[in-house]
Amino acid sequence: MTIKSSDEAELLARLQSQFGDMNVNVFLNGCPNNDTTEDDDSESSAEEPTPEELQAWQEAQFARGKLRLQTKEILDDAATARRRRLRSEKVEDKDWERVPAAPELDGTSIFFPSNADGMDLAVGVHPLLQKLVNFDPEVLGTQWRCLYSSSGGDGVSFRNLIDKIRAYSGSTMLLFGGVPSATRCLGDTNNSEQVSLGFFTFDTWTESEDMFGSDDECFLFALDYESNDVKVFPSRLRGNVAKKGTKKYMYCNPSSGAARSGKTDGSLHGFGVGGTPSLPRLHITESLEECRALSYDALFEDGDLMLGKGSESLYYFDVNEIEVWAVGGDFDEQLAAQAKQKEIELATLEHARQVDKRQLLEHIENGFAWKSHNKPGLFGHRDSR
Repeated sequence: MTIKSSDEAELLARLQSQFGDMNVNVFLNGCPNNDTTEDDDSESSAEEPTPEELQAWQEAQFARGKLRLQTKEILDDAATARRRRLRSEKVEDKDWERVPAAPELDGTSIFFPSNADGMDLAVGVHPLLQKLVNFDPEVLGTQWRCLYSSSGGDGVSFRNLIDKIRAYSGSTMLLFGGVPSATRCLGDTNNSEQVSLGFFTFDTWTESEDMFGSDDECFLFALDYESNDVKVFPSRLRGNVAKKGTKKYMYCNPSSGAARSGKTDGSLHGFGVGGTPSLPRLHITESLEECRALSYDALFEDGDLMLGKGSESLYYFDVNEIEVWAVGGDFDEQLAAQAKQKEIELATLEHARQVDKRQLLEHIENGFAWKSHNKPGLFGHRDSR
């Protein structure tokens, strides 16, 4: 059988593209496609496949392609976890090559503007962002999604910030911009000097009066726009397998939070990183004024988070810009889990309030409210008549 028209040739091409590596001429002609013509009466030595065989082959091809895609996704997702495990176990991966990776941000960032000097036009990444990513490219050279942006409509608000990060179980990158606090200045300080610093963690943010978050891969950092450099201050236990997970690095203690128990142990309100709840390395206050960034603590490597701009203000600063980025992918699943967790917490809180009201009414109705020792309760005078 030979091709006699352009329509037949077009049909043959479409069939060939559909069946991939199988030569469709075997089905149409009973022999491989070639330029020689054969007698129509000649018989082919190849048996024509049955419809069941064709269907089985198509299903096998589809399953193979689907498996390849799933395998690629699994390997991509597992690359970060695999490298972090090897690094924590101090196992050298000979096949691993540490190369710069370009992160994929789903929006704009005031900390990493797209029109900055020194931009790598080939990849479109701000030089400071690229240097930050290079500290841990396997983790940070992935997808980023903005959870909170003060310049993007969320405002400079501590309560809004906590609401956006609380119960998010994925890794997060927090960035704070500010100026030295004028109220704490000892002398003439240029209040326009901008400081930019931040914190990265794999742990979930939760409201607590105690320290939490034991992942030793977290780190503090400062952005130096003058020298186009990033100063990173990793945890002191980073890579220490023997003491892995033995320290707590974060706390989040809002004054109106659900975790309040009335304790007065000196814990500061707001949230902090490093140090202790009474003296954190980085402390973000609820007012976002007179926050503090110290140069040393027992949990992170020493270094000036304010890069020499905080000595006159005793390392206090006022926040005027905030961004929080989720890092690593699976954002929709993480956000859905976060919303579910918040629903559970809200339902639990509402139930506790209803129980408290019901118990109070029962006490009042039974005449036991404010009863002390042998003295009658609120309605005790009725029984004495």
